[in-house]
Amino acid sequence: MKQEEVIDLATEVQAVKKVMKTYKETLESLNVTDSYGLFTEDSEVLEQGKIEGTYRDYIANHIGPELGHFESFTFSEYKIEVAVNMPYAFTTESYIYNIVLTEDGRKVERKATATSILKKMDDEWKIIKTHSSSRAVK
Repeated sequence: MKQEEVIDLATEVQAVKKVMKTYKETLESLNVTDSYGLFTEDSEVLEQGKIEGTYRDYIANHIGPELGHFESFTFSEYKIEVAVNMPYAFTTESYIYNIVLTEDGRKVERKATATSILKKMDDEWKIIKTHSSSRAVK
């Protein structure tokens, strides 16, 4: 980055929010084939107290197979906070997710939070680490 270059933090925050929104929409679509570019190759995914590996590992061994059993996967009450400290951004998300299972129509509703670290690389924000957890809605 050139020293005279001025960073518009509001623009960077919006760009980070767009990456996170795209990721959420990808999950809701139940088709993650176009989502790999949102993450770095050496990214790390942690969920429910387990290190899942890279995003590619997570897709291959966890969420990818799960999505095949979902009729729908939606998010509600979504909130995101973003802090940018170039070249990194830190997000905290809270939401409720609802899953309808294909096999029996059973519904799963969970209150969840997630934190992610993104890095701006070649003028693009990429997720380098994400950690999510959830609990039953009371």
